Amino acid sequence: MKAFVKGLILSVVSFSIIACSSSTPKCSEGRTKELVIDIAKQQLSNVGFGDVIDKLDFKVENVRTIEYQKEIDKYSCKADLIIKNKENNQSKNFPITYTVQKTDDGKKFYVEVYGL
Repeated sequence: MKAFVKGLILSVVSFSIIACSSSTPKCSEGRTKELVIDIAKQQLSNVGFGDVIDKLDFKVENVRTIEYQKEIDKYSCKADLIIKNKENNQSKNFPITYTVQKTDDGKKFYVEVYGL
């Protein structure tokens, strides 16, 4: 678990993913939180921890909307990414920030996570 935690902390500071949507989802919406978790899992795979992902539970909790920019329909968010080892129930809390914004054509939204 210690090596896993170090790997996650040392991974790239930001990562993004795009999904389809008719409106920009808010910070605490399920589809936003799912993408934050998908990004965390992808980051773990990128730094060599892909084989342990199935042994972990991921949650996004304590979500806070820091800012909403109406003119560009963009949310800035803070939350805690909690990663729990299913085998020994140890967990680690990672404070993260992320943004959610629609693409210019309005058909997709873009999530970018910082702090992983």
